[in-house]
Amino acid sequence: MNARNAGASRLGLGPIAEGRSLLVVAGAGGVGKTTVSAALGMVAADRLDGEVLVLTIDPARRLASALGMEIDGNDAVRVPHPTGGLLSAAMLDPGRAWDALVRQEAPDAATADRIIANPVYRRIADTFVHGNDYAALSWLEDAIASDRYRLIIVDTPPSQNALDFFDAPQRVEEFFSSSLLNWLTGGQSGSIVGAAATRTFGSLADRLLGSQFFSDIVEFFTLMQTVVPGMVERTSAVAADLAGDDAALLAVSAPAAASIDRVGALVAELDERGLTLDGVVVNGVEPPEFWDPNVADAAERVTSGERSHFSQSNTALLTPGAEYVLERCAVAAAQAEAIAQLDGFATLTIPRTVHSPSNVAGLAALGEGLW
Repeated sequence: MNARNAGASRLGLGPIAEGRSLLVVAGAGGVGKTTVSAALGMVAADRLDGEVLVLTIDPARRLASALGMEIDGNDAVRVPHPTGGLLSAAMLDPGRAWDALVRQEAPDAATADRIIANPVYRRIADTFVHGNDYAALSWLEDAIASDRYRLIIVDTPPSQNALDFFDAPQRVEEFFSSSLLNWLTGGQSGSIVGAAATRTFGSLADRLLGSQFFSDIVEFFTLMQTVVPGMVERTSAVAADLAGDDAALLAVSAPAAASIDRVGALVAELDERGLTLDGVVVNGVEPPEFWDPNVADAAERVTSGERSHFSQSNTALLTPGAEYVLERCAVAAAQAEAIAQLDGFATLTIPRTVHSPSNVAGLAALGEGLW
């Protein structure tokens, strides 16, 4: 699979990455975001002076498949590189990342142990909406602070809204500071509702949920009040780094008009925040042959029955293939029209293939084309 420039005047992604230490790759699920991240990691490890890390927050664990190797937990694993470049890869384990964050921010080991042992915490850590985003920010803070990596490529979680990743600290803070939770844990809003109402609710919860479950909820949110402020402060700082001048934001999109429109919506949201989209990769476009008007013209001649230098019988045999070519040329034309909306961005396209790269050599070749 080779990448090619969507326009002759457009540059590759190398100049974008060379001056940064963070590259955030965003996009919806199924558009090849993890493959692009891994490919860029391969070429960056060859072109840049220093170690490169690819961190994926994809719950489907596609990075291991793309690299053709085992990656487990939050520990960075060295990736064999064709030219000896220093490349590491890690796949986020949200549960372990939450545990590490709690232990770092809890006032003491005993409090951390009580939080982690709480069954409500375990459920929250494993399934909390946007929990992967939040845990990733914590893990990323450690990677940045280590000063080990020349470039960190962050393969963000599949999302229709790429900014969910940046907003994770605010969402967590809002969740743990809601009026209901303050009421349950005896916070200030409890005085508004009143002790009698709290006892009534607790009695009802005991009957419906069981006294132990209700007690676990109250204990969990009470204990979390001791760690949430530090957690939010720490992860907010990382989110700010990802939106800073030392970071670049890359979007990966399918070639369909609806997907391209989502990139446009992302650009508008970034503008509202004073941020910029630095590059776009459109993955899965029709192969170059179908973008050639001469190919469409030849196919049109066959389907219209024009004899040209073919005999009538040969023309009839070629017609089904020519009809297929015309169909793909029409798709390519629609893709070209959609991609034209991205004028002004560093935009590259990757032709569709039967299989995505599944080894380091294939990823290296794709990365060279993107760079």
